[in-house]
Amino acid sequence: MIQTFYKLVDDAITDLGLNPDEVRGEQPGQWNLKKGKFDIMVDLWEQENQYIFQVVAPLCGMPEGNREGFMLHLLEKNYGLSSLAYAVLNETVFLKYTTEARSLVKEHVVAILTKIAFYAEQSSFVPEER
Repeated sequence: MIQTFYKLVDDAITDLGLNPDEVRGEQPGQWNLKKGKFDIMVDLWEQENQYIFQVVAPLCGMPEGNREGFMLHLLEKNYGLSSLAYAVLNETVFLKYTTEARSLVKEHVVAILTKIAFYAEQSSFVPEER
């Protein structure tokens, strides 16, 4: 069944004008896209008899000072987002979308990838050098 979802993501990536073979990650269910200076990582996996679809875009690191103010800024920015959220993990700020894959259709995957790329590029964050 998971192969069906892999094909769905491949087809959505193709609709965006990219070759899924060129952006596929090292592990099955991983794709690594780029929009401007931002990485967009797509993952699809099985967990407890569910298939999970997730898209994340690392935006920047956490600031050294005024962390509380920065976190409040992220929470306030979340209010204006549609179906995405800012999240913090291991000192990195991400744009994140996660859902159960059974409800996905190709057009929805295209819309999410387009939306996360748009919000990343419109953000005032500067990605960390990797």
